[in-house]
Amino acid sequence: LNYFRILSYNFFMNKVFEIQNLHVRFPISDEVFGGQKGFVHAVNGVSLDIYKNEIISLVGESGCGKSTLARTILGLEEKCDGNILFLGEDFSTFSKQEVKNFRKKCQLVFQNPFSSLNPRMSIYEILKEPLVVHGVKSKEEINKKIEEVLNLVGLDKAVANRFPHEFSGGQRQRIAIARALILNPQVIVADEPVSALDISIQAQIINLLLELKQKLNLTIIFISHDLSVVKHISDRVAVMYLGKIVEIATKNELFEMPAHPYTRALLSAVPKINSKEKSQSILLDGILPSVLQLPGGCFYSSRCLKAQEKCKCSQPDFVDITQTHRVSCFYLGG
Repeated sequence: LNYFRILSYNFFMNKVFEIQNLHVRFPISDEVFGGQKGFVHAVNGVSLDIYKNEIISLVGESGCGKSTLARTILGLEEKCDGNILFLGEDFSTFSKQEVKNFRKKCQLVFQNPFSSLNPRMSIYEILKEPLVVHGVKSKEEINKKIEEVLNLVGLDKAVANRFPHEFSGGQRQRIAIARALILNPQVIVADEPVSALDISIQAQIINLLLELKQKLNLTIIFISHDLSVVKHISDRVAVMYLGKIVEIATKNELFEMPAHPYTRALLSAVPKINSKEKSQSILLDGILPSVLQLPGGCFYSSRCLKAQEKCKCSQPDFVDITQTHRVSCFYLGG
């Protein structure tokens, strides 16, 4: 028992990112907003810790802020409020050189392998470019690193002289992963990396990411709509709704004991193969709040079957169901 307590303590003390009350808003032009300037509230008060050597998945409906949150963590979007700490250091205080070093440690794998690779560059040039940007000049070292990373993702070094259009979707995504790995990063953000691929190829890429996580001690932030994929790959899962995290738990806790009404509705929509697991889908009625003008109470209250009067007036705090399972809901908090 003491061994597992120590193991749990070490795991949770090794934080890569600490996100504290993060807000991201995008301005709307006069023409779109009917003559008045406004804002799209994309991320609304997210607090989240991300740990070394874990795969944490962000799930939720389209437009809930998953990709914006991930891009803001990487510094690709400007935060409006809150703090982002990387290995204990505030990202907003980084110098230009520190930002460059941060980019080396945190890489992104895009959703569409057909558009994320430059069609005019060979695979060798695509993989060489980040090395050159970060100061690797020796041709021997460049060749060695390219051969190593291609081998890591299951491709032969002979493919380096070919161009992206000569590859299938799965092979292109392997190349995109190789590009992300070429600088030996600590963190990979995988933004729906398998959604544009065939089902059989999806399984290969998911298994590849799991292997790379173990071999390279990677931290992976995985974004997906496919809950069956999330269940297979994740260590922890964070459920987002309208720019907020409403539930976060380990994979087993979330899929076996979903607590938030929105999480239950999401999971009820997953097709069940086993007839014993058949359950009726939970239909989301009510009005989806506008991201231009957020409600004063719980964002989910207008669609929630268990909504109480106080849900419409104030935001619920997080309730700790277990040490690793937290839910933002008045219904659970009493």
